[in-house]
Amino acid sequence: MTLFTRAARVVARYEPLGTFVRRVASKLRRDDLLAEDFVPYGVHAFDRSTWVIKVTAFGTRVWCSLDERAISRPILLGAYERAESLFIEATVSAGDYVVDAGANIGFHAVHLARLVGERGHVDAFEPLGYLADALDASLEENGFADRVTVRRAALDANAGSLLLRHAPRTANFGGAHFASTNALPPGHADEVVATVALDTIVGTQRCAFVKIDVEGAEPRVMRGAGATLATSRPIVLSELHDAQLRVVSGCSANDYLAQMAARGYRCSHLTDDGTRGASIERYDDARPLNVIFDPR
Repeated sequence: MTLFTRAARVVARYEPLGTFVRRVASKLRRDDLLAEDFVPYGVHAFDRSTWVIKVTAFGTRVWCSLDERAISRPILLGAYERAESLFIEATVSAGDYVVDAGANIGFHAVHLARLVGERGHVDAFEPLGYLADALDASLEENGFADRVTVRRAALDANAGSLLLRHAPRTANFGGAHFASTNALPPGHADEVVATVALDTIVGTQRCAFVKIDVEGAEPRVMRGAGATLATSRPIVLSELHDAQLRVVSGCSANDYLAQMAARGYRCSHLTDDGTRGASIERYDDARPLNVIFDPR
């Protein structure tokens, strides 16, 4: 009997097989995304020779990297955040002012720009230069540059600057987050980026909708959006990821839920068909989950 077989039998005594398989698959996928040998073109950059345009189900055109596996590949396969896209489609209207916090290459920002139309506007925040370059190119491709402001800064509780940790030579262009005090993992780099509070950007405008996916900084962003939440009462589509929240914001998923509840927001599960599901008052699962915050 091999050492692996003995280990597997020990684990099987305490963990259901399906859970064990999912955990191993998740680790293998993460190792795959962070393996530098999958990226033949060196450090990440927007390069039209290695990026292609994908026409989405909503008729928008998005530049995607042929080397990237976490976001670009699912977009190219038509399998990227379908529920989130359907919810955005049903929620945002022509003339709205909306925010995309953590825009990445711009899949949702371009979709939002189509929905708000010529009379609306999108503020899209993406601090990593090569991702913001791709977003700019997609906006130009769709003729939406005049209705989206691409802000090359990270949202936070206050204005200033922070280190953003990302993996610049891997097959995962997402996952950038505010650097913790932990040692820099292999394949990662820390980059100084500007930070800004959302309230200073929104000002007196009425914000109808906020999509936020900032790898665990969500509570920090909301601390800098107190006036916006109190005055505009936007609908918020947010990620809920306990482990990342603990690393980046020093709080749990339940702390984040309590923070939003204190601001008068109720939380609902986002269903697979892009609608509101069961209400959520606590979330103790380790898996990341996209949720909807509605003003009470």
